[in-house]
Amino acid sequence: MSKKDKDSALDDYEKLKNEIIRDKVNEIFRNHPKDYIAKMEELGFTYIEDDDDSERLEEINAKPENQRQIDLVAYFENRRKLSKDIFESYSKEKAAENTNYPLIRKYFKEANKNLKSLLLFGLENHPGRIDLLSDLSFFHEFENILSILIKYYTRSCVDQRNLDTFTELVKDFYYSTKPDGYEAYYALQELFEPVTKKRKIIDFLIVEEEEAQKKSSQPIDF
Repeated sequence: MSKKDKDSALDDYEKLKNEIIRDKVNEIFRNHPKDYIAKMEELGFTYIEDDDDSERLEEINAKPENQRQIDLVAYFENRRKLSKDIFESYSKEKAAENTNYPLIRKYFKEANKNLKSLLLFGLENHPGRIDLLSDLSFFHEFENILSILIKYYTRSCVDQRNLDTFTELVKDFYYSTKPDGYEAYYALQELFEPVTKKRKIIDFLIVEEEEAQKKSSQPIDF
């Protein structure tokens, strides 16, 4: 067996081993939510308290608490089709005083394809809604949809007429795509003529960001 074949076989073995471990951990969280720490230690894990663990436990135990949430779960799990009513249920749930965040959050973390379709449906029918763009940005953390994110943020920036809202939108765009290496400020700068109010806002934000980066790179005096 060649070295390449050995390396390939080793990679396959490691992938299989990791999949088995992941399946066992998921089974523990699902079947032993109250004593998952002990069960994990039985497998040989050393438990360290982590905020992610508490979030995950919340998500595992999250159940629909009203008809609106029941409808959303049915949609996310392919028991209902996307519709205006489903979208409105999502919007109302996100705007509610007691939003069931763990229930909704777990579908983001799963990169649920129906949730993505719902967000895109919302942006097609309500272009420029910052809350939907923010949700799409959060979804991007679990599935790389950079080109989609750029498309909807760019369109929203072009269409937005309120300059205060435009400024916040541009900032959101920049910080949502910066980790991926996309320079939203410079991309938008090319879309607007220098004499326009939007271009002046973008130019100001670029200068502001460059000054902030320059300041952060300077040594701290003690």
